[in-house]
Amino acid sequence: MSKSGGTCVVAFPGQGIQKPGMARDIVGTSAWHLFEEASAILGYDLGKLCLEGPAERLDQTSHAQVAIFVTCLAHWELARHELKPRYFLGHSLGEITALGAAGAFSFAEGVHLTKIRGECMAKAPEGGMAAVLGLQIEALYELCQQVRSKGPVIQVANENSPSQTVVSGTREGLEQLTALALSQGAKRVIPLNVAGPFHSSLMEEVAAEFAGAIQGLEIKPCQTPVLSNDGETILSGPEQIREKLVGQLTGPVRFVRQIEKLSLLGIKDFVEVGPASILLPLARRIDPNLQFALVTGGGI
Repeated sequence: MSKSGGTCVVAFPGQGIQKPGMARDIVGTSAWHLFEEASAILGYDLGKLCLEGPAERLDQTSHAQVAIFVTCLAHWELARHELKPRYFLGHSLGEITALGAAGAFSFAEGVHLTKIRGECMAKAPEGGMAAVLGLQIEALYELCQQVRSKGPVIQVANENSPSQTVVSGTREGLEQLTALALSQGAKRVIPLNVAGPFHSSLMEEVAAEFAGAIQGLEIKPCQTPVLSNDGETILSGPEQIREKLVGQLTGPVRFVRQIEKLSLLGIKDFVEVGPASILLPLARRIDPNLQFALVTGGGI
């Protein structure tokens, strides 16, 4: 892959990558100042939390989201002079990191944004999420519809790869969907350790609160285009960005569509930026013809 990044997309992962030690590659680098600046805004030592934990506190949605945003942007700051991506994209929360890297808002505004998002999502209603392995995405949409026709809330939340789809809903909806999916040939259904039914209609009140909280956020046009989580929209203007950030809380992350869109955009190289490889394995299953690289600690 050419370090110029002329045919490259830079991608940022979402919630779930947090763990103590996640910032160890940033310690002693020129990017550590981001943790210091974020700590001053947040009122607690974010760098220490990302290095030492405890894991229980770091896993809390109100802490995890801002921790991931700052950590991934720090990795990007160390690599940005070597890569000039044609597009950015992010998975769920990672879309905010992508927008920050694209210049849609300042670092301080991004810290406030992820803090607010995490606090709002921590108020999620009862429910959960589960990963379904071994069934096609279209089949999962049909199974969710079957369950919903009986009353429980369940819907597709993340289209991660052709054979891995995450669903979100009430406990009853998840139980019925699990039984139905296994009866239809799913290899496994894995409950996820998350705080609520994210990316579902159950998050509508949370989305409304988030919309009000970010109304005054100063958003500028992106300096580099960002491919939205819907897999189609190229984000640019402030109002469009606000709309998509709010809609993301109740709608699915269409990662498969994002990757399929890349060939139409002339993208040949997929570069994930962050402390670990999360999106690369998924993207490789969707389009093995892309060239893949992980940027962590400033190295490619």
